[in-house]
Formats: sequence, structure tokens, C-alpha cells
Amino acid sequence: MVLACAFTTAGLDRLEAVHHPDNPASGRVLTKTGFIRTGTCERHADDGTAVAYQVYALPLP
Repeated sequence: MVLACAFTTAGLDRLEAVHHPDNPASGRVLTKTGFIRTGTCERHADDGTAVAYQVYALPLP
């Protein structure tokens, strides 16, 4: 239902998701639901250190 709304009502052509590198289980959930790993993005933690998050995308079916 949410995917149908995102791709029709909202008119999106892809969804993106990220997960923290210390949580690989989230990456497995994303791939099992059809997301494809596309790379990494750098995000800054509260202490200012950079963390490389894994980036996934789900294209329009």
C-alpha cells in the first residue's frame, strides 16, 4: 500500500534508504524487500565524526 502510494499518488520514480554500518541486518532486510545497494553516503554523528552509511534504492517497478 505504501509503495503503491509512493509510486502513483506521490509520483516518485524511486525510493531510497540508508542504514548505519553497525547494523548490517537492516541492509539484509532492504535487499530482501527489493532494494539494491547503490553506494555509501557520509553523515556526521553528534560528536562530529563522519560515518559512511550504506545507501539502497528501490526503482519504480
